[in-house]
Amino acid sequence: MKTYLGTLLCLCFLSSSVFADTHENPFISQTEASVFAISATTGLIVPSTHQELAISRTNVQMEHGGVLLNIPNQRHQYLGASRYGLDSRIRISEVIGDVGARQYARRMNFKPLFQGKPGQGKGFDQVYRSGKQIVVVEAKGGKSPLKQYYGYTQGTANYTLEVAKRTLRSPKATLAAKKAAIEVINAHKKGRLVIQKVHTKHLLGKAEPTTVQTTYGKLAVSSPLKIAHQTGLKGGLAGIGIAGAFELLSQLNSGQKVNWQKVGGMATLGGISGYTGTLTGTLIQRSLMNSQSLLLSTLVARRTTATLLGGVGGGIVGGVVFSYGAYLLGYGDFKTANRSMVSSIASYSAWALGGAALGGGTALAFATSIAGMVGATAGTGTAIASLSGAAAANATLAWLGGGTLVAGGGGVAAGTTVLAGISATGVGLLAVGVGAGVMYLFHLSDESTERERVQHLLSNVQSHLNKAL
Repeated sequence: MKTYLGTLLCLCFLSSSVFADTHENPFISQTEASVFAISATTGLIVPSTHQELAISRTNVQMEHGGVLLNIPNQRHQYLGASRYGLDSRIRISEVIGDVGARQYARRMNFKPLFQGKPGQGKGFDQVYRSGKQIVVVEAKGGKSPLKQYYGYTQGTANYTLEVAKRTLRSPKATLAAKKAAIEVINAHKKGRLVIQKVHTKHLLGKAEPTTVQTTYGKLAVSSPLKIAHQTGLKGGLAGIGIAGAFELLSQLNSGQKVNWQKVGGMATLGGISGYTGTLTGTLIQRSLMNSQSLLLSTLVARRTTATLLGGVGGGIVGGVVFSYGAYLLGYGDFKTANRSMVSSIASYSAWALGGAALGGGTALAFATSIAGMVGATAGTGTAIASLSGAAAANATLAWLGGGTLVAGGGGVAAGTTVLAGISATGVGLLAVGVGAGVMYLFHLSDESTERERVQHLLSNVQSHLNKAL
């Protein structure tokens, strides 16, 4: 949502410039407006792919070596449990496995349908929804293997369906468990069932990397190249609409007959620019998410770095392609192309600096201060101003999300989305302002040059008149 909001703001600001193109000393030419709008749209679309890229990356890592997740260290409890025998340590292992599976599901953005208790044995451990698929997770900790119940091995379709049928017949099963069972049966009929074993080993209670093995079905996760291509198509469609509409409006405003060939040419160029810029920006973002890019993440959060630089890079590439493409096709001059790129680079530099300033929790800290000043309260009724640390952060996010989940609000997740949208809009307006400011400086320079030229001509005319007299 924030992507389209930012794009709309840019287009609303720029649309008026199209009609100025036919007037004397326009503030911004139609070509410059198209370049700026396409590069801004491209830069705003790129960050929207971050979650898809993160899921794709997590999926690959989990299947090849695993990922060390943020699982609480159970070393103290594990060592203390030694006095109570093997069973106590096994239960701690089961807890570690359960937490590892939940952390994995969160990384993959699965929607929870049912989450059982660690070590319950027979029955579903965890059931999730991922798009149109239903994912059944067998959570394992320590050295625990897949076991056999009801004559079937855990992780198989037969075992999973048997559990679902028994859950529906059980008078002790919860409503959530029965709903999950129905989803599992329906997903199997439609070929949308996926079963995974999520295993978290540990050493004396300290979790090691969590690994994933798909034992049934295939999880639908797009590759980075496919994500980049699909995102590029979105940018291409946006570029077609922007460049084509700007050219058509400019011609209609001039009062001349519409040159549909030029409209089509500009729309095609806009599509190529949008696709190229968005594709490139997405690939830049993907490369920065790799561990090799930690050096670039020393100043701001790693996610912020990848998102910002991906968006900035994509926007600049899209602007370059359109600016110099229009020049090569004869739709603009070299001076306009250069100016368009200077303004785009300036605006994206402002975007990067503004985004970095809001990274690392700065935006959340500012929101927490605002919540304290207006007297906002947490779900417990405690004033947010009196809280600190994680409690204050979570309370602020829940407040932004319309209240806690228990109170009927959107909770921390919704608050995070709202905060991200506010931050993106603010930074986007800053970028638009800087780009417009650069254009205005060019405009003032043109006016000054024009005044000097006119003054020089007048001086020459006056000089000739004086000689004639």
